[in-house]
Amino acid sequence: MQSYTPPAQPGEAKQVRSYAELPQKRLVRALLAVSFGTMLEWYDFTIYTQLAPVISKVFFPEENAAAQAMSVWGVFAVGFLARPAGALLFGHLGDTRGRGTCLLFSVLLMGVPTVIVGCLPTYAQAGIAAPILLALLRFIQGLAMGGEFGAAMVYLSEIALPEYKAVTGSLGYVSLGVGVTVGILVVAAVTGRTPAAAMMVWGWRVPFLLAIFTLVAATILRYNMPESSEFLVSKEEIDEEFHKRLRQQMLTQQTSSKRLSFRGSGRLSFRGSAQHPQTTDAAVTVPTITEDDSPLLKDLEAQALATKHYVPLVELFRGYWRGILVQIAYTAWVGAVFYWGNTWLPSFFVKHAGIPPQTTIWMVLTGIIAYTITVPIGGIMSDRGVGPVTGTAVAALISGVQGVITQS
Repeated sequence: MQSYTPPAQPGEAKQVRSYAELPQKRLVRALLAVSFGTMLEWYDFTIYTQLAPVISKVFFPEENAAAQAMSVWGVFAVGFLARPAGALLFGHLGDTRGRGTCLLFSVLLMGVPTVIVGCLPTYAQAGIAAPILLALLRFIQGLAMGGEFGAAMVYLSEIALPEYKAVTGSLGYVSLGVGVTVGILVVAAVTGRTPAAAMMVWGWRVPFLLAIFTLVAATILRYNMPESSEFLVSKEEIDEEFHKRLRQQMLTQQTSSKRLSFRGSGRLSFRGSAQHPQTTDAAVTVPTITEDDSPLLKDLEAQALATKHYVPLVELFRGYWRGILVQIAYTAWVGAVFYWGNTWLPSFFVKHAGIPPQTTIWMVLTGIIAYTITVPIGGIMSDRGVGPVTGTAVAALISGVQGVITQS
């Protein structure tokens, strides 16, 4: 029995594109589109943390320095709290509407608030409204950041050839390192050339406003991105499975002499039986449908399509919840070490170890550059047969030895 496949809609991809089938220019554009968006994401993260001492004085009252620090990092935490919601929101968008759509909206939702932060009034100008607006923008950025990096990594993995999946996916982390590096260098350049008084007035705004250039470039590159072959194939499989189940349900119900009813919302449901029929105001009786009654069947399918719902998250947890929990725990461990070493630790060195701020900046910068160089090497090793468990164990061992040497 052939399942009914609806005709392609205007603007819908008509053929499956793979990594190898993409022209070189479109492939380079797709990789740059992902890279620029990820760079913007981590650039914003870096300039906020690097400018935290200035932001605390600009957006919060000066009566208590400890309260200022708590407030600025509290606003920073707001963005983190929004990330899981952003991951779910943009993950659903990417699985149902397309990776390109997801990546376009995420970069806009990340970049526009970054530029707006550079235009916000200070606490002296707007009072309590200033930190509230800052927290709101950080929340929006958190939503975007929660979806941006995951969507970028999925897209890179899907467009890659099987023999180059790991090294292609590593480009996302390379972009992370580049974004952090550029953020540190921009803040260092601005703070090094701007007097302290001017820094409090307009200097802190410059790094945020400079994000507009990356935002424009990323938006242009991500507009009308080619979809990955894996997404298009999976989308076709989902549609085919839906039509198959719908057709079988209709034939089964009609064979049993049941009645079809159409509710006001257009949802298709079956009520009653041959012995105990149940009717509603909107119920209509239709003749028995056979495989030859394709026009009527297609009409019924078209009405059911209006209420078709596909929730990827439900399907994911239904079959892979154990692996998801393990991945969450692993990512939390890696993320905690990364953020601890690149945000809190430099401030601790300045306040309690007497290390000059410029020295801590170069410490972080050196680590990020080493990280950026090492990531693609790990991708190449993975593509050549080194398993993820072995690679993770080696990386953890090296990090542990480095930590012991540093402490001693």
